[in-house]
Amino acid sequence: MRTKSISLIAVLLVVAASASSFGQDAPAQTSDSEHAKHFVAVSLLRNINTAEVGYKFKHGGSYATWEVLLASEEFRASKLIAALAKINPELASAHFSTGPEILPGWSLRLNLTGDGQAYDLMLEDLTDKTCGYAAITDERGVIRQSKAIDGKI
Repeated sequence: MRTKSISLIAVLLVVAASASSFGQDAPAQTSDSEHAKHFVAVSLLRNINTAEVGYKFKHGGSYATWEVLLASEEFRASKLIAALAKINPELASAHFSTGPEILPGWSLRLNLTGDGQAYDLMLEDLTDKTCGYAAITDERGVIRQSKAIDGKI
């Protein structure tokens, strides 16, 4: 019973955080395409984290692989494409692939632990040849942005 309560609390916290994510971090009114691309990456990771928690809660306590998550009700219910299209209209007709290049120019690597109780996820901008931008997250829901050591921060 305690595990179910903790899981429910975790689901509610992640859902609450992701529900307000688009309003809190609206991209600056700028033509800076790099900023917009990074915002898309972070928004995508927020939605994947939310879908993973929902999937784990609903389907027996394990996180899903990308292929399973992509086909899941939890991921489809996120209305991610509509939200990303507001940021970048070119994404209005986007279709996610099973990977590794899940969207044009974006490579996703999702690793689950053997028991499915944890995951690491990296979303890499394949078009950033200078600094190798990537956004990284895990089951804790913390999102980090990174660049190669020689990239300007």
